[in-house]
Amino acid sequence: MLVRRLARPMLSSIFLTAGFNSLRNPDRPAPAAAPVVDKLRSVLPPQLSSLVPSDPATAVRVNGAVHVVGGLMLATGRFPRVASAVLAASLVPTTLAGHAFWQEDDPAKRAQQQIHFFKNVSLFGGLLIAAVDTEGKPSAVWRSKAAAHRAGEAVSSALPSGSDSSDTVQSLKETVGHVAEAAKEHGAHWASVAKEQAPVGAEAMKERGEAVAEAARENAPVVAEAVRDRGGKAGRQAAKQAAKAAAQARAQLA
Repeated sequence: MLVRRLARPMLSSIFLTAGFNSLRNPDRPAPAAAPVVDKLRSVLPPQLSSLVPSDPATAVRVNGAVHVVGGLMLATGRFPRVASAVLAASLVPTTLAGHAFWQEDDPAKRAQQQIHFFKNVSLFGGLLIAAVDTEGKPSAVWRSKAAAHRAGEAVSSALPSGSDSSDTVQSLKETVGHVAEAAKEHGAHWASVAKEQAPVGAEAMKERGEAVAEAARENAPVVAEAVRDRGGKAGRQAAKQAAKAAAQARAQLA
């Protein structure tokens, strides 16, 4: 654990330094980045090429921001595997743009750029190691295989053994047969009961309907009389209110 806490900031120091320099002064490396930017925009699919800035200075700023953010994450141990993978991917265009030693004609410059190129290759290898570092924990693939193996053992232990398989199957067949026979008997019984009770239910419904109809016929005159009384009272009240309103109107006009 102590080695990781020391090694991660050391590995990210070059990215933090270069990233801050690119953010503060993107115009200096922009001419070297222009061919790489044009190449990326020409070879990438349209969905990805649109994400690459057409301005080399802007591309340098974006790459510098990636280096700063990824370097801080790696140095502080925040998602170090993801940060290492992102830094490794961003290192490819940076190396091709800034250290293309095969394009140098001067032997001294060619040798210098060759040193920087292989220095970045070494950084790329270190970032790959950091990207797959699980800190002593089993990898996701190993955990998946172990979980599948445990599940298979659990299923195998739940199944009957070879000596008991025939007895178990026979027991299941007998149980299913008993359930089917019971369902058949109960189904016939309930069908018979429903058939016997159907006329009784129909007669009860008929009697109840006749009782309701008779009650409606008996109460119809009472209901009608109540309506007439209520209507007469309402009419008389309305007539009184109308006469009162007319008298008030005449008094105001006079």
